[in-house]
Amino acid sequence: MAWWWKRNTRTTATGGTEQPSELDAPRPAQAPPIPAPRPAADAQDPADPADRWDIIKQDLIELDPDFFGDLDQLAEEDRLSGESRDLTDERLTESLRRLSIRYLVDESGALLAMWERHVMQIRREGPQGEILVLRARAYATLPVEFEPRGLSAVNEWNRTRRFLKGYIGEATESGGLPLYGETQIPLRPGLTDALLDEFIDCAAAVSGAYVDWLHDEGGVL
Repeated sequence: MAWWWKRNTRTTATGGTEQPSELDAPRPAQAPPIPAPRPAADAQDPADPADRWDIIKQDLIELDPDFFGDLDQLAEEDRLSGESRDLTDERLTESLRRLSIRYLVDESGALLAMWERHVMQIRREGPQGEILVLRARAYATLPVEFEPRGLSAVNEWNRTRRFLKGYIGEATESGGLPLYGETQIPLRPGLTDALLDEFIDCAAAVSGAYVDWLHDEGGVL
């Protein structure tokens, strides 16, 4: 059971448990202490994804030592129910086929779904491939001299929109700045086909809206 649920569940007089309500939300004084900031050397984003995961994992364990044990329990319960399954590359391709989304496979094994103005990379990341990453990139690039304008536009999108978050990448060989939009979803307990289709379909729709916005209202492409 996750830490936020355990704190809000209490035993009743009859020996059962009472589910949390909005009135049961923990007061600030009762919340677990936020881990102290790490030294500057650790604050840098490690290049190795495994190192990044170790830092995130340590922070989660400091908040709740039972966090990963609870996730394993949820995953086992879902597997026994016969509804939820682990995320795999095969399931990603099956989902794209169900959604009638055209795709290719790049040299790293990632799936590339393509549209008129952008491409979206669909892949698994994390130590066990349990993180679904949906990374969109506009075909058009931003001139380097327009970077401040691009940063302002991307920040406006991030401030006012849900799901996908945008950012500007490193300059390409041609000198342009690529514009990305990304969604990452941890799926360690597994998921159903319907939920996987929903995640990918949502990312496809929002990434298209993001790139169209950059061309039109955002005015940077």
